[in-house]
Amino acid sequence: MPIQKSPNEKELEKLIAIFLRAETAIINEIGRLRSQGLVDYHAVAALNRIQAILKQMETDCWEYVPKMVEQQFYVRVPEARKILEPVEKHVRGYENAEALTATQYSIMDRLVTNLMGEIVEASGTAQNTLQNGLIGRTQGDIFRRVSLGTLAQTQAMGKGAQKAANDIFQALAREGVTAFVDKSGRRWSLHTYCSMVARTTSRQAEVLATLTADEEHDLYKISSHGTTCKICAPLEGRVYSKSGKDPNFPPLSSAFGKIDPTGPNDLTNSYLNIHPSCLHVLTPWTPAGRSEEEIQKIKDFSSFKKNPPTMDPRTQKQIDAYRKKETARADWLRDYRQWETYRMTLGNQVPKTFETFRKHKRLRDDKYKKWMQLYRKEGRDTDEK
Repeated sequence: MPIQKSPNEKELEKLIAIFLRAETAIINEIGRLRSQGLVDYHAVAALNRIQAILKQMETDCWEYVPKMVEQQFYVRVPEARKILEPVEKHVRGYENAEALTATQYSIMDRLVTNLMGEIVEASGTAQNTLQNGLIGRTQGDIFRRVSLGTLAQTQAMGKGAQKAANDIFQALAREGVTAFVDKSGRRWSLHTYCSMVARTTSRQAEVLATLTADEEHDLYKISSHGTTCKICAPLEGRVYSKSGKDPNFPPLSSAFGKIDPTGPNDLTNSYLNIHPSCLHVLTPWTPAGRSEEEIQKIKDFSSFKKNPPTMDPRTQKQIDAYRKKETARADWLRDYRQWETYRMTLGNQVPKTFETFRKHKRLRDDKYKKWMQLYRKEGRDTDEK
Protein backbone atom coordinates (compact mmCIF):
# COMPACT_ATOMS: atom_id res chain seq x y z
CA MET A 1 0.00 0.00 0.00
CA PRO A 2 1.28 3.56 -0.71
CA ILE A 3 2.65 5.61 2.17
CA GLN A 4 0.07 8.09 3.41
CA LYS A 5 1.44 11.56 3.96
CA SER A 6 0.90 13.20 7.31
CA PRO A 7 -1.50 16.18 7.33
CA ASN A 8 1.56 18.18 8.34
CA GLU A 9 3.67 16.99 5.39
CA LYS A 10 2.63 19.97 3.28
CA GLU A 11 3.75 22.32 6.04
CA LEU A 12 7.09 20.55 6.24
CA GLU A 13 7.49 20.77 2.47
CA LYS A 14 7.02 24.54 2.70
CA LEU A 15 9.89 24.70 5.17
CA ILE A 16 12.09 22.54 2.95
CA ALA A 17 11.25 24.87 0.06
CA ILE A 18 12.87 27.70 2.06
CA PHE A 19 16.18 25.80 2.08
CA LEU A 20 15.98 24.93 -1.61
CA ARG A 21 15.10 28.53 -2.49
CA ALA A 22 18.09 29.80 -0.50
CA GLU A 23 20.53 27.38 -2.12
CA THR A 24 19.14 28.12 -5.59
CA ALA A 25 19.59 31.86 -4.98
CA ILE A 26 23.20 31.26 -3.89
CA ILE A 27 23.94 29.11 -6.96
CA ASN A 28 22.49 31.82 -9.19
CA GLU A 29 24.61 34.46 -7.46
CA ILE A 30 27.75 32.37 -8.01
CA GLY A 31 26.70 31.80 -11.62
CA ARG A 32 26.24 35.53 -12.15
CA LEU A 33 29.66 36.22 -10.67
CA ARG A 34 31.17 33.45 -12.81
CA SER A 35 29.75 35.07 -15.94
CA GLN A 36 31.38 38.40 -15.07
CA GLY A 37 34.77 37.03 -14.11
CA LEU A 38 36.16 37.11 -10.61
CA VAL A 39 37.28 40.51 -9.40
CA ASP A 40 37.91 41.22 -5.72
CA TYR A 41 35.18 43.82 -5.29
CA HIS A 42 32.74 41.63 -7.25
CA ALA A 43 33.52 38.73 -4.92
CA VAL A 44 32.98 40.84 -1.82
CA ALA A 45 29.70 42.16 -3.18
CA ALA A 46 28.61 38.63 -4.04
CA LEU A 47 29.43 37.43 -0.53
CA ASN A 48 27.38 40.26 0.93
CA ARG A 49 24.43 39.20 -1.20
CA ILE A 50 24.96 35.55 -0.21
CA GLN A 51 25.04 36.54 3.44
CA ALA A 52 21.76 38.39 2.95
CA ILE A 53 20.24 35.27 1.35
CA LEU A 54 21.31 33.10 4.29
CA LYS A 55 20.09 35.65 6.84
CA GLN A 56 16.73 35.77 5.10
CA MET A 57 16.60 31.96 5.24
CA GLU A 58 17.26 32.09 8.99
CA THR A 59 14.60 34.77 9.46
CA ASP A 60 12.04 32.75 7.50
CA CYS A 61 12.87 29.68 9.58
CA TRP A 62 12.56 31.52 12.90
CA GLU A 63 9.09 32.57 11.82
CA TYR A 64 8.04 29.18 10.50
CA VAL A 65 9.77 26.44 12.54
CA PRO A 66 7.84 27.14 15.78
CA LYS A 67 4.57 26.98 13.85
CA MET A 68 5.53 23.69 12.20
CA VAL A 69 6.52 22.03 15.48
CA GLU A 70 3.51 23.40 17.36
CA GLN A 71 1.13 22.15 14.68
CA GLN A 72 2.46 18.62 15.14
CA PHE A 73 1.06 18.65 18.65
CA TYR A 74 -2.34 19.98 17.58
CA VAL A 75 -2.79 18.16 14.28
CA ARG A 76 -1.47 14.66 14.72
CA VAL A 77 -1.94 12.04 12.06
CA PRO A 78 -5.45 10.48 12.01
CA GLU A 79 -4.07 7.03 12.85
CA ALA A 80 -2.45 8.38 16.01
CA ARG A 81 -5.72 9.76 17.38
CA LYS A 82 -7.99 7.01 16.06
CA ILE A 83 -8.09 5.04 19.30
CA LEU A 84 -7.62 7.58 22.05
CA GLU A 85 -9.33 10.64 20.64
CA PRO A 86 -12.49 11.26 18.64
CA VAL A 87 -12.18 13.71 15.74
CA GLU A 88 -14.19 16.32 17.62
CA LYS A 89 -11.69 16.34 20.47
CA HIS A 90 -8.84 16.66 18.02
CA VAL A 91 -10.43 19.71 16.37
CA ARG A 92 -11.14 21.35 19.72
CA GLY A 93 -7.54 20.72 20.78
CA TYR A 94 -6.25 22.58 17.73
CA GLU A 95 -8.51 25.53 18.47
CA ASN A 96 -7.64 25.59 22.16
CA ALA A 97 -3.95 26.10 22.97
CA GLU A 98 -4.62 25.31 26.61
CA ALA A 99 -5.12 21.65 25.63
CA LEU A 100 -1.32 21.24 25.65
CA THR A 101 0.46 20.35 28.85
CA ALA A 102 3.51 22.02 30.35
CA THR A 103 5.55 18.97 29.34
CA GLN A 104 4.45 19.35 25.71
CA TYR A 105 5.31 23.06 25.68
CA SER A 106 8.75 22.22 27.07
CA ILE A 107 9.27 19.57 24.39
CA MET A 108 8.21 22.00 21.65
CA ASP A 109 10.66 24.66 22.88
CA ARG A 110 13.49 22.12 22.95
CA LEU A 111 12.72 20.86 19.44
CA VAL A 112 12.52 24.38 18.01
CA THR A 113 15.77 25.40 19.69
CA ASN A 114 17.60 22.29 18.51
CA LEU A 115 16.38 22.60 14.91
CA MET A 116 17.16 26.32 14.67
CA GLY A 117 20.60 25.65 16.13
CA GLU A 118 21.27 23.15 13.33
CA ILE A 119 19.96 25.57 10.68
CA VAL A 120 21.99 28.55 11.93
CA GLU A 121 25.14 26.43 12.17
CA ALA A 122 24.58 25.09 8.64
CA SER A 123 24.09 28.64 7.40
CA GLY A 124 27.37 29.72 9.00
CA THR A 125 29.23 26.75 7.51
CA ALA A 126 27.85 27.55 4.04
CA GLN A 127 28.89 31.19 4.41
CA ASN A 128 32.43 30.21 5.44
CA THR A 129 32.73 27.67 2.62
CA LEU A 130 31.82 30.26 0.00
CA GLN A 131 33.99 32.95 1.56
CA ASN A 132 37.01 30.65 1.58
CA GLY A 133 36.33 29.69 -2.03
CA LEU A 134 35.75 33.18 -3.40
CA ILE A 135 38.29 35.35 -1.57
CA GLY A 136 40.34 32.91 0.47
CA ARG A 137 40.42 32.34 4.20
CA THR A 138 40.38 35.54 6.25
CA GLN A 139 42.34 34.01 9.12
CA GLY A 140 46.13 34.45 9.05
CA ASP A 141 46.82 30.72 9.16
CA ILE A 142 48.65 28.28 6.91
CA PHE A 143 45.52 27.66 4.82
CA ARG A 144 45.21 31.37 4.11
CA ARG A 145 48.88 31.58 3.08
CA VAL A 146 48.60 28.55 0.80
CA SER A 147 45.50 29.98 -0.85
CA LEU A 148 47.17 33.32 -1.55
CA GLY A 149 50.34 31.55 -2.64
CA THR A 150 48.45 29.49 -5.18
CA LEU A 151 46.76 32.59 -6.58
CA ALA A 152 50.12 34.42 -6.83
CA GLN A 153 51.71 31.42 -8.54
CA THR A 154 48.86 31.22 -11.04
CA GLN A 155 49.24 34.87 -11.96
CA ALA A 156 53.06 34.59 -12.14
CA MET A 157 52.68 31.79 -14.68
CA GLY A 158 50.78 34.18 -16.91
CA LYS A 159 47.44 32.48 -16.52
CA GLY A 160 45.78 35.59 -15.12
CA ALA A 161 43.01 36.19 -12.64
CA GLN A 162 40.35 34.61 -14.85
CA LYS A 163 42.15 31.24 -14.76
CA ALA A 164 42.32 31.52 -10.98
CA ALA A 165 38.63 32.30 -10.96
CA ASN A 166 37.92 29.20 -13.04
CA ASP A 167 39.92 27.04 -10.62
CA ILE A 168 38.05 28.44 -7.64
CA PHE A 169 34.63 28.00 -9.24
CA GLN A 170 35.46 24.46 -10.27
CA ALA A 171 36.41 23.71 -6.68
CA LEU A 172 33.09 25.17 -5.52
CA ALA A 173 31.25 23.13 -8.11
CA ARG A 174 32.94 19.96 -6.88
CA GLU A 175 32.27 20.66 -3.20
CA GLY A 176 28.87 22.34 -3.48
CA VAL A 177 27.46 24.80 -0.95
CA THR A 178 28.65 22.73 2.00
CA ALA A 179 26.58 23.10 5.15
CA PHE A 180 27.76 20.08 7.11
CA VAL A 181 30.55 17.50 7.05
CA ASP A 182 29.72 14.24 8.81
CA LYS A 183 32.08 11.87 10.63
CA SER A 184 32.69 9.94 7.39
CA GLY A 185 33.90 13.10 5.66
CA ARG A 186 30.81 13.35 3.45
CA ARG A 187 29.73 16.86 2.58
CA TRP A 188 26.06 17.78 2.86
CA SER A 189 24.72 20.63 0.77
CA LEU A 190 22.71 23.40 2.39
CA HIS A 191 19.24 22.33 1.33
CA THR A 192 19.94 18.58 1.66
CA TYR A 193 21.23 18.86 5.21
CA CYS A 194 18.68 21.41 6.43
CA SER A 195 15.86 19.41 4.86
CA MET A 196 17.07 16.26 6.60
CA VAL A 197 17.22 17.85 10.05
CA ALA A 198 13.87 19.58 9.53
CA ARG A 199 12.18 16.36 8.46
CA THR A 200 13.75 14.49 11.38
CA THR A 201 12.62 17.14 13.87
CA SER A 202 9.14 17.18 12.39
CA ARG A 203 8.85 13.42 12.82
CA GLN A 204 10.25 13.59 16.36
CA ALA A 205 7.61 16.21 17.17
CA GLU A 206 4.92 13.96 15.70
CA VAL A 207 6.15 10.98 17.72
CA LEU A 208 6.31 12.99 20.94
CA ALA A 209 2.89 14.52 20.32
CA THR A 210 1.44 11.01 20.11
CA LEU A 211 3.35 9.70 23.12
CA THR A 212 2.42 12.64 25.35
CA ALA A 213 -1.27 12.74 24.37
CA ASP A 214 -2.01 10.27 27.16
CA GLU A 215 0.69 9.98 29.81
CA GLU A 216 -0.80 6.74 31.13
CA HIS A 217 -0.90 4.85 27.84
CA ASP A 218 2.11 2.55 27.34
CA LEU A 219 1.66 0.40 24.22
CA TYR A 220 2.17 1.74 20.70
CA LYS A 221 2.41 0.17 17.27
CA ILE A 222 4.80 1.27 14.51
CA SER A 223 3.05 1.59 11.16
CA SER A 224 3.68 -0.77 8.24
CA HIS A 225 4.44 0.49 4.73
CA GLY A 226 4.43 -1.34 1.43
CA THR A 227 7.74 0.22 0.41
CA THR A 228 10.26 0.65 3.19
CA CYS A 229 13.98 0.33 3.76
CA LYS A 230 15.79 -2.69 5.19
CA ILE A 231 16.37 -0.81 8.47
CA CYS A 232 12.67 -0.19 9.11
CA ALA A 233 11.27 -3.40 7.64
CA PRO A 234 12.14 -5.70 10.61
CA LEU A 235 10.84 -3.12 13.10
CA GLU A 236 7.54 -2.05 11.58
CA GLY A 237 4.17 -3.55 12.49
CA ARG A 238 5.25 -4.50 16.01
CA VAL A 239 3.78 -3.30 19.29
CA TYR A 240 6.21 -1.63 21.72
CA SER A 241 6.22 -0.44 25.31
CA LYS A 242 6.82 3.30 25.79
CA SER A 243 8.09 2.81 29.35
CA GLY A 244 10.13 -0.25 28.40
CA LYS A 245 8.67 -2.08 31.39
CA ASP A 246 5.95 -4.22 29.80
CA PRO A 247 7.06 -7.89 30.04
CA ASN A 248 5.23 -8.88 26.84
CA PHE A 249 6.46 -6.22 24.42
CA PRO A 250 9.91 -4.83 23.53
CA PRO A 251 10.89 -1.30 24.62
CA LEU A 252 10.12 1.41 22.08
CA SER A 253 13.66 2.68 22.63
CA SER A 254 14.96 -0.53 21.03
CA ALA A 255 13.26 0.43 17.77
CA PHE A 256 14.40 4.05 17.90
CA GLY A 257 17.94 3.11 18.91
CA LYS A 258 19.42 3.66 22.35
CA ILE A 259 21.89 6.50 22.80
CA ASP A 260 23.63 4.52 25.54
CA PRO A 261 23.29 0.80 24.74
CA THR A 262 23.82 -0.07 28.40
CA GLY A 263 21.50 2.66 29.68
CA PRO A 264 17.79 2.55 30.60
CA ASN A 265 15.07 1.44 28.19
CA ASP A 266 12.98 4.61 28.47
CA LEU A 267 12.64 7.14 25.65
CA THR A 268 15.01 9.68 27.22
CA ASN A 269 17.77 7.28 26.17
CA SER A 270 16.59 7.03 22.54
CA TYR A 271 16.82 8.98 19.27
CA LEU A 272 13.00 9.20 18.98
CA ASN A 273 13.12 8.02 15.39
CA ILE A 274 14.25 4.89 13.55
CA HIS A 275 16.53 6.89 11.26
CA PRO A 276 16.70 10.41 9.76
CA SER A 277 13.77 11.22 7.44
CA CYS A 278 11.91 8.07 8.53
CA LEU A 279 8.24 8.10 7.47
CA HIS A 280 6.87 5.62 10.00
CA VAL A 281 4.30 6.79 12.55
CA LEU A 282 3.11 5.52 15.93
CA THR A 283 -0.44 4.53 16.80
CA PRO A 284 -1.69 3.72 20.30
CA TRP A 285 -2.41 0.00 20.70
CA THR A 286 -4.73 -1.72 23.15
CA PRO A 287 -5.65 -5.39 23.68
CA ALA A 288 -9.26 -4.39 24.33
CA GLY A 289 -11.75 -6.16 22.07
CA ARG A 290 -9.20 -8.72 20.82
CA SER A 291 -9.31 -12.46 21.37
CA GLU A 292 -6.62 -14.19 23.44
CA GLU A 293 -5.41 -15.95 20.31
CA GLU A 294 -5.06 -12.65 18.43
CA ILE A 295 -3.27 -11.01 21.36
CA GLN A 296 -0.82 -13.90 21.63
CA LYS A 297 -0.11 -13.73 17.92
CA ILE A 298 0.68 -10.01 18.22
CA LYS A 299 2.91 -10.68 21.23
CA ASP A 300 4.83 -13.37 19.36
CA PHE A 301 5.27 -11.17 16.29
CA SER A 302 6.44 -8.22 18.41
CA SER A 303 8.86 -10.26 20.52
CA PHE A 304 12.53 -9.76 19.65
CA LYS A 305 13.24 -13.25 21.00
CA LYS A 306 10.61 -15.15 19.03
CA ASN A 307 10.86 -12.89 15.98
CA PRO A 308 14.41 -11.43 15.91
CA PRO A 309 14.70 -8.09 14.05
CA THR A 310 17.80 -9.27 12.19
CA MET A 311 16.14 -10.67 9.07
CA ASP A 312 14.69 -8.61 6.22
CA PRO A 313 11.01 -9.68 6.08
CA ARG A 314 10.25 -7.95 2.78
CA THR A 315 9.18 -9.82 -0.32
CA GLN A 316 11.12 -9.31 -3.53
CA LYS A 317 8.20 -7.26 -4.84
CA GLN A 318 8.43 -4.92 -1.84
CA ILE A 319 12.21 -4.62 -2.22
CA ASP A 320 11.83 -3.79 -5.91
CA ALA A 321 9.17 -1.17 -5.13
CA TYR A 322 11.43 0.49 -2.58
CA ARG A 323 14.38 0.47 -4.95
CA LYS A 324 12.22 2.06 -7.64
CA LYS A 325 11.22 4.84 -5.26
CA GLU A 326 14.82 5.40 -4.15
CA THR A 327 16.03 5.40 -7.77
CA ALA A 328 13.58 8.17 -8.62
CA ARG A 329 14.80 10.18 -5.63
CA ALA A 330 18.45 9.58 -6.58
CA ASP A 331 17.75 10.63 -10.18
CA TRP A 332 16.25 13.91 -8.97
CA LEU A 333 19.22 14.61 -6.70
CA ARG A 334 21.75 13.70 -9.39
CA ASP A 335 20.03 16.04 -11.87
CA TYR A 336 19.97 18.81 -9.28
CA ARG A 337 23.68 18.39 -8.58
CA GLN A 338 24.37 18.49 -12.33
CA TRP A 339 22.40 21.73 -12.71
CA GLU A 340 24.23 23.12 -9.70
CA THR A 341 27.70 22.40 -11.13
CA TYR A 342 26.72 23.54 -14.65
CA ARG A 343 25.31 26.75 -13.25
CA MET A 344 28.44 27.53 -11.21
CA THR A 345 30.74 26.61 -14.10
CA LEU A 346 28.85 28.21 -17.03
CA GLY A 347 26.97 30.99 -15.27
CA ASN A 348 24.05 32.54 -17.15
CA GLN A 349 24.53 30.27 -20.15
CA VAL A 350 22.52 27.74 -18.13
CA PRO A 351 18.90 28.35 -16.92
CA LYS A 352 18.47 29.96 -13.53
CA THR A 353 15.90 27.39 -12.47
CA PHE A 354 16.45 23.67 -11.97
CA GLU A 355 13.01 22.87 -13.39
CA THR A 356 13.87 24.45 -16.76
CA PHE A 357 17.22 22.68 -16.87
CA ARG A 358 15.64 19.32 -16.10
CA LYS A 359 12.93 19.80 -18.72
CA HIS A 360 15.58 20.20 -21.44
CA LYS A 361 17.60 17.30 -20.05
CA ARG A 362 14.60 14.98 -20.23
CA LEU A 363 14.05 15.99 -23.85
CA ARG A 364 17.78 15.61 -24.59
CA ASP A 365 17.30 18.54 -26.95
CA ASP A 366 19.83 20.81 -28.67
CA LYS A 367 19.97 23.23 -25.75
CA TYR A 368 20.95 20.50 -23.33
CA LYS A 369 23.56 19.12 -25.75
CA LYS A 370 25.02 22.62 -26.12
CA TRP A 371 25.34 22.96 -22.32
CA MET A 372 27.18 19.65 -22.21
CA GLN A 373 29.60 20.84 -24.91
CA LEU A 374 30.25 24.12 -23.11
CA TYR A 375 30.81 22.24 -19.87
CA ARG A 376 33.41 20.00 -21.53
CA LYS A 377 35.15 23.04 -23.06
CA GLU A 378 35.72 24.27 -19.53
CA GLY A 379 37.81 21.15 -18.98
CA ARG A 380 35.15 19.40 -16.93
CA ASP A 381 34.49 15.68 -17.28
CA THR A 382 30.93 14.43 -17.48
CA ASP A 383 29.36 10.98 -17.54
CA GLU A 384 26.25 12.31 -19.24
CA LYS A 385 25.48 11.01 -22.70
